[in-house]
Formats: sequence, structure tokens, C-alpha cells
Amino acid sequence: MSELEVLVELQELDTRLSQLTHRSKTLPEYEQLATLQAEDSELKNSFGEIEVELSTLRQSQNDREAEIQQLEDKIAKATSSLYSGDMTSPKEAAVLQGEIDSLSKRQSILEDQIIELMEQIEPHATEETRILTARNNCQEAIDVIEGKIASALSEVEDERESVVEEKRGVETRAGSNLVKLYEDNRKRMGDHTAVGRLVGTSCGACFLEIAAVEIDRIRRLPSDQPSECPECGALVVR
Repeated sequence: MSELEVLVELQELDTRLSQLTHRSKTLPEYEQLATLQAEDSELKNSFGEIEVELSTLRQSQNDREAEIQQLEDKIAKATSSLYSGDMTSPKEAAVLQGEIDSLSKRQSILEDQIIELMEQIEPHATEETRILTARNNCQEAIDVIEGKIASALSEVEDERESVVEEKRGVETRAGSNLVKLYEDNRKRMGDHTAVGRLVGTSCGACFLEIAAVEIDRIRRLPSDQPSECPECGALVVR
């Protein structure tokens, strides 16, 4: 076996590391999480709109209830004065009775308005409850997905550490010269595979057929002398 075989081992380990990085960035749970987060955001916006509507309606109800309380206090006071026995003037009694009637009429109007407001509040409150329940369910689902993502990333990291440790061992076995040759070629090749085996007459890095004359030249080289694929420039190990 060629001593350059160790370069293939290094390339395979780096390929595994790249695959693990890709895997960590493309977990299917990410898409599920994004969908749930978008749903939760929409529910949050809807809840905010409902809250504004409910706040306005409830404030209107509270204002009318407060006014009714004031009216009831005035009516009670006026009624007490009317029937206290201290009032002797029929004219003053008539005026006071008129005030009581006017206050009672206003109270009746306010009570009708409160009923209308309560009818408006009810469907909004029902929707508020529905949204809160939906958000709770959505958050629970998000928590589950985030747990799955954390677990998957932990597995990827464990595997990555194992591969990195294995690569250190291969680098030690390869020696500094071959490691430098490999790293220099990786930089030169950029995102492309830097090393591949010669499989028949094809480059194991780019999988393209190499011309017969080049195959003959490559095979005549000493086993410890690296050669490049004329198609992609990767180091070819024989």
C-alpha cells in the first residue's frame, strides 16, 4: 500500500467533518421549528389585536359601571331626602322626584349599553381564550422540537469529536511533511475534494475519466510521489 494512502484517510475524515457540519445546519427539525415559530408569532399578533379591542370594550364597561354606581348613590340620597319627612314644599318634592326620574333614566340607558358591551366582549373573550390555548400548545411543540434539535446537535458534536480525534491519530501517523502536503492542497482546491484514489482510469475526487496517456504517466511515478488529476487538480493516490 502506498504511503500516500494516508492522504486519502485524511480526506475521508475531513469529508465526514464537512458532512457533520452540513447535517448540523440542515436538520429537518429546523424547518418544523421555523413553522411553529411563525405560527406563534401570528398568534401573538392576533392576541395583541384582541387585547386592544378587549381593553377598549372593558374600559367602556368599567366607565359605565362606575357612572351607574355614582347614579345609584345620587338616587339613594335624593330618595332619602324625598321621603325623610323634612321636605314640606310640594314644588321642591316635584323637582327632586324629577331629578330621581332623570337619574334613573340615565342609569337604565347605561345598563342597556353595558349589556351591549358584554355582548361585544363575549366573542372577543372566547377568541382570546382560543389564542392563549393555541399559543400554549404551540410553545409546548416548540419546546419538544428544540429538545430534539439539542439532542441531534449533541450527537453530531460527539461524532465530530470522535472524527477529530481519529484525524489527530492519522496526522501523527502521516508525519508533518505529508500533513503539510495535504493541507496545502486543500487550500489550493478550496471547496473541492483535495485527494482521491485512482479507481481504474477515473479520479476518485472528481470521478472523471483520465486520458490513457496521463494514466500511463501517473502509474509510472514512484508510489511515494504524489500526482495531480489533470481534470480537477486533486492529488491522486495510486
